[in-house]
Amino acid sequence: MEPIIKFGTSGFRGIIADSFTFQTLGATVRAIADYVKAHPVNTPPKVIVGYDPRFMGEAFAKDAADKLTMYGVNAVLTSRDTPTPVLSFYVIQHQLDGAINITASHNPPFYTGIKFTPSWGGPAMPEETRQIETMANRYLAEGSLFGQPEARRGTIEIVDPMAEYIDRLDDLIDFKMIAKANLKVAIDPLHGAGRGYLKTICDKHGIKHSSIHEARDPYFGGAAPDPGESNLTGLKRLMADDGTIALGMATDGDADRFGILDRLGRFISPDYVLAVLAEYLLSTRDYEGGLGRSIATTHLLDRIARQHQREIYETPVGFKYIGKLLMEEKIIFGGEESGGLSLIGHVPEKDGIVAGLLVLEAVARSNKTVGFLLEDVYKMVGALYSDRRDIELDAESQNRATALMENPAPLIERLQPLQVDRTDGLKLLLEGGSWLLLRLSGTEPVMRVYAEGRQQTETERLLDSVKELVQYAEHTV
Repeated sequence: MEPIIKFGTSGFRGIIADSFTFQTLGATVRAIADYVKAHPVNTPPKVIVGYDPRFMGEAFAKDAADKLTMYGVNAVLTSRDTPTPVLSFYVIQHQLDGAINITASHNPPFYTGIKFTPSWGGPAMPEETRQIETMANRYLAEGSLFGQPEARRGTIEIVDPMAEYIDRLDDLIDFKMIAKANLKVAIDPLHGAGRGYLKTICDKHGIKHSSIHEARDPYFGGAAPDPGESNLTGLKRLMADDGTIALGMATDGDADRFGILDRLGRFISPDYVLAVLAEYLLSTRDYEGGLGRSIATTHLLDRIARQHQREIYETPVGFKYIGKLLMEEKIIFGGEESGGLSLIGHVPEKDGIVAGLLVLEAVARSNKTVGFLLEDVYKMVGALYSDRRDIELDAESQNRATALMENPAPLIERLQPLQVDRTDGLKLLLEGGSWLLLRLSGTEPVMRVYAEGRQQTETERLLDSVKELVQYAEHTV
């Protein structure tokens, strides 16, 4: 029988009342309780539970906290929807045994899920989630969701970590310099758990701002809370109507991903934001260490690292690997093309709030738009143009895609790569620094295709080369 509870790159997600129910939640929470009791930091273990603004968020979170106490685990329950990086901060700051966040991040509103953060403060590693997943599915199959509760129940404490987290950012961001620049910013939390965070930070530091989508809306305005360009039309409109705004900042459903618009309202791809911030941090901070990126992320970071005589670390997809590098102090900054980043001295977890503030700091210090900062990077290390395409697969094209991953000879013959890398998916490294990456989704019938070329036309050609081998153009998205 196919297991119902499956952890992907960032937790277990499912459609509410379908694969995500109080039963699957209960089985997963019992497995997490078993895990933290087997690897305790505190006696008894202590876990913070949060949620995003989706339907039933409070109810699922309260149920998770109650279940933890049944197994002798003390619970800390947030009093409002709370971003994933804030929970990560709280785990580290208070030396907890972990965090549970009821969230489906940037997925559509009819999904929810569970993210588990272990005691080190980053996303759970595969060996950790495999243990939890195995136990959870066993409990679900046995119908033993409650098992034998401990004789002594744990306790529940109610907290709001917002103020403590915001105060901590004073050590990471140069707010005095930002305030002195007298810029105005636009904020869009997309009705997600970041509601109020950037707004409160701006109020605290005297930064002029306008914001939209701050109210709770479990439908997220009728779209997935993903800060990609297609979902930022409201933020673009706000900036166009005002005319004085220097930067647009957005966060996703659990505020771990970012979206950036420059002064002209142009969307800046996360890859390019990472490049701008990598150069900025290496030029303005005295941190010791290299840069980290996932295998699907721009090689501009490699060039910037070489320019500053720093190491570059490539990881599989999943921020947990970047987080480990940050914890080991091998890197000062790391990110991934899907809109996640963090830096040394902060949390080993994606943080969309800090991402926006770092971009604001770079813009304020330089008095340049993000677009001009990217041009400065290009002048220093040369231009690369990255893009991604998701190809939906029917039964026939699924077979073609699987065959191509197993035997990429047609693609190799066409592109003549210098190197083939199978660290995570199939990556072809090409002459001049261009590259192509193919990955099959583990949760949906989709092939994700990433490419980076020396010109935009080369990038498009690389993406098209895969489409032509897998399926017809009208089936792509």
